Amino acid sequence: MKKIKILAAIIIVLLSGFLYISYHSGTDVETLKAKYLYPESKFISFEGMEIHYRKTGSGPVLFLMHGVSSSLHTWEVWQEKLSKDFTVITIDIPSFGLTGPNPKDDYSIEMYMRTIDHITETLGVDTMYIGGNSYGGYLSWNYAIHQPERVKKVLLLDAAGYEIKEFKDLGFKLMSNPNLGFIATRFTPKFLVVQSTKNVYGNPDLLTEKAATRYYDLLLRKGNREGFVQILQDKKDWKTVEASIKKVKQPTLIIWGSEDKLIPLENAHRFNKDIANSELKIYEGVGHVPMEEIPLESVALVETFLLK
Repeated sequence: MKKIKILAAIIIVLLSGFLYISYHSGTDVETLKAKYLYPESKFISFEGMEIHYRKTGSGPVLFLMHGVSSSLHTWEVWQEKLSKDFTVITIDIPSFGLTGPNPKDDYSIEMYMRTIDHITETLGVDTMYIGGNSYGGYLSWNYAIHQPERVKKVLLLDAAGYEIKEFKDLGFKLMSNPNLGFIATRFTPKFLVVQSTKNVYGNPDLLTEKAATRYYDLLLRKGNREGFVQILQDKKDWKTVEASIKKVKQPTLIIWGSEDKLIPLENAHRFNKDIANSELKIYEGVGHVPMEEIPLESVALVETFLLK
């Protein structure tokens, strides 16, 4: 009994220490701005939020959106290359990056459509190409339906749009679990975030320490984790969502990594089937974020598609 008590005491001490070092109440946005703003970074006020965006280059407008738990930094190489031929606008979508949470906890598709409308109208954008990765892809094809006259072509990179009954990644499992989500918004060990970030790469060795730290830092921006949980736990009418994909009529390029561990490869073929005017490119050995993992190869394909 004495040994059992000692072992139990050790376990309690270790668990307490783990919770102590994992607890984080959230980082102030001004602290993060000092580290993660670009020279071109600007903000647009909308519905109580300060939307962080970056606009570079000249020519036809290309509007790009990242996925959950990410930021506009994911497009860094693409933005540099494509700015030679396009006006590239990237944003931190509400609940992520430096933009932060929606003060009314509104993460409906209607809120995101209003946000994109406001940004593009504020910047004087009449027509554009639009694209996104993961959840940003979900917003992109929805916006192509929402504003069909304004969107000329669509880019979908490992995009969301079909129901995923259960996530394989541990971090996403915790955030999407109704019973554990609250805990995940308070206790966020860096090793878990880094491991989840590695899981979005086909080759985890390509994830740099700088990128891993950025993902972790921006996830901890005050309010971001809470919004992330709400987005993952949103109960959608998936039959209606999936049926609406067929309404996309613009020329669409679908890019997918064969080793995507978050959204299955079969969804790439479903998009290709449901969007009549679409073409599909699958990169072997690549994961969920082709624009980060193989930026030069993927951006060359995108430039060809947009200019032809």
